[in-house]
Amino acid sequence: MGLAQQRLVQQVARAFPDGLFYKETTERVVTLTIDDVPTPGEPEDESTQKILEAIAEHNRQIEDPDRHVRATFFIITSHLSPESTIIPRIRAYGHEVANHGIVDDTTALQHPELFALQMREAHNRICKDCNQPIRWYRPGRGLYAKSMVPKLQAMPGYEPRFALASMIPVDTFKPTDNALFSAWYVSRFVFPGAILVMHGGSAERSEKTAAAMPLLLDYLQRKDYRVVTLSELWDNY
Repeated sequence: MGLAQQRLVQQVARAFPDGLFYKETTERVVTLTIDDVPTPGEPEDESTQKILEAIAEHNRQIEDPDRHVRATFFIITSHLSPESTIIPRIRAYGHEVANHGIVDDTTALQHPELFALQMREAHNRICKDCNQPIRWYRPGRGLYAKSMVPKLQAMPGYEPRFALASMIPVDTFKPTDNALFSAWYVSRFVFPGAILVMHGGSAERSEKTAAAMPLLLDYLQRKDYRVVTLSELWDNY
């Protein structure tokens, strides 16, 4: 399945050159991205913390820190409570933070000026709590319009392509949000350089993602895949 999926993603990427779907590499490495975090209305961000702890538990079983899983978390800034500490916590666990906009919406339907305004506002909010450069923007629903491209490319520090993925996620729908199914489904899209995606953004969804995490990460470990941030994938492989 991995080889067939890789060929399909390569075809899609040629049709949409302004999106980043995967990284061309022969190394056994993938990126794990977590969308829509944190969960709105949680002052302590306990749902997202469950995902962090699930990854951390897997990493505690691995002696070599270079083999630890490091993910990229795409933040929706309207989900952040005023007292939220989730962004520095994500960083403290060794993960990367990226921009997923202000609201969970179909960004491709917005006027390009509104898109640019909201992207910058989200960037500024994330930067308040973040000690790393923000390089990646993922549009809502994974869709972008051609008119959005110059706005993205005008943002200082951002990569000039939209951070998409090597798969269409189904963990935001029922009954395909089941943890066992999610782990199996995501594993079908693993190939060298793949960008995988799972979701937080609600208590139920985050709990299921946390439950799927050991199954998926154990699978990747058995297949001798390293799991790195999107920036690490892009820069080093």
